Amino acid sequence: MRGPNLTYMLARFWRPATLALAAWAAVASGLAAGQPVIEVSGEVSCAECRIAVDTVMTLGGLDAPGVHLVSRDSKIAVDQRGRLLLTAIRPVIAVFDSTGTFVREIGGSGEGPGEYVAITHVNVGPRFIHVFDPDRGRTLLDMDHRFVRLDRFPNEINTAATTESGTVVFGGDLRTPESIGHHLHLLNMQGEIRSYGWDGSAYSALVPRHYGVTASDSLAWLIESPSGRLEEWALLPEPKLKRVVDRYVEELEREKLPPPSEFRAPGASAFAVRLDDRGLWLLWVTPDRGWLRRTNDPSVMSRWNQEATPQEIGDGVLDLVDPETMRTLARYRSDLLLRGFAHGSDMILAYQETEEGVPWLHLLRPRLEFR
Repeated sequence: MRGPNLTYMLARFWRPATLALAAWAAVASGLAAGQPVIEVSGEVSCAECRIAVDTVMTLGGLDAPGVHLVSRDSKIAVDQRGRLLLTAIRPVIAVFDSTGTFVREIGGSGEGPGEYVAITHVNVGPRFIHVFDPDRGRTLLDMDHRFVRLDRFPNEINTAATTESGTVVFGGDLRTPESIGHHLHLLNMQGEIRSYGWDGSAYSALVPRHYGVTASDSLAWLIESPSGRLEEWALLPEPKLKRVVDRYVEELEREKLPPPSEFRAPGASAFAVRLDDRGLWLLWVTPDRGWLRRTNDPSVMSRWNQEATPQEIGDGVLDLVDPETMRTLARYRSDLLLRGFAHGSDMILAYQETEEGVPWLHLLRPRLEFR
């Protein structure tokens, strides 16, 4: 499983820019136009706090049903009946029951109802399953995984949040005239999109920005990748930016990836956020402390990827932050790659690969302990 997956993701997210660096910098500096940026330390402030994780389930291997979708590109959502929906940038979804037993595959390649070119993300709402295809838009499935409706629009939604009312909240660049230059988008149940966060630029998504998001009907948090900049939005009565926060995490700053007009790997990148009653959970990746090599040549990175396991090259980091003070309460570092939050659940998806290249996915449940 080594080689193509990481190379694909690097090409997809850190492709050489078609905009000049100066233009990119102008856009980045305008992200918080009219809004002061709050700078806080990312140093862990609670000496008694500790994040522990429990392994809930493991999927993978070489020949079990459905595991051909297990890779570094894998994402998992948990539907309304507790079934696992496994995707990996292909036009199909592997369905497993709550114990990890393979049930069936749904979807397929094509232009018909319930068919896709590629699936970048699956979200679970209170009534429907939302399946995103960059070439076709959003497909709604019912709780029996039957096709309901296709809402066509161009998108590259790699992560999103679905609120209690069924509204999908996502960040990034949407290739429509009404949305260019905005980076917060709300997709309602009728397939209508409203966009917010105009930054004063004529930015046209030539170098896509990527955001992790967590949201309710009244509040949304966005985290910009790779910088880790956080935005808090009030969504009612009308979306309004409340706060912009830069957390200074020394390790993250030291290993941050450069702007998309350059390339260096491996690097550090924040990419996912989740809010619950314990606080704001943030996920990021960083080079393994024992992996001291860096490169600006994608072909060299591809060779490293073939020669070493992901655990040798990178680590996953989980932070728990107090959303009121933005102090970091606890930090958990894993040798596994933490790939994101399993939408519709309180679990984290982690990826592992053996020396022989056999891939495994672990669903982990984090908890906060006090020493």
